[in-house]
Amino acid sequence: MNLLIVLNFEKHSSVLTQHRPPTPVINAPDRDFVALERWDNSNLSAMCYIRASMSNVLQKQHEEHQTARQIMDNLEEMFGKKTIQAKTNAIKGLMNCRQKVGTPIKEHMMTVMAYLSEAQANGAEIDAATQSVMVFQTLSKDFDLF
Repeated sequence: MNLLIVLNFEKHSSVLTQHRPPTPVINAPDRDFVALERWDNSNLSAMCYIRASMSNVLQKQHEEHQTARQIMDNLEEMFGKKTIQAKTNAIKGLMNCRQKVGTPIKEHMMTVMAYLSEAQANGAEIDAATQSVMVFQTLSKDFDLF
């Protein structure tokens, strides 16, 4: 996320969504050459920012990529599946979480909040109303009045 903030601020994020302009023909207008040069410079800057935020091992794995988009796609392929699985596990844990009779509410709520936090950290978007419903569903029968 911080990387995307930097790329947006530096006005290089367009290379993640736009393809490289085609190489202009020799007698093409100057604006075509300028657009290509601008894209190439933004791509190079974006690749530098991305690689600078990586470990040495990841940098080595991404040396051959020619565009920032290729690097980001590869990172998504490498780590995106882990994020989806972590989000799924956290939501599943929350849905299966039930307060045991005699368990202090504070202890139970810490467990519930950990599941919610893990799900959100991995991309789950759960609004406040839904969170409240989910929390109340985990409580023991002592809290049925709520």
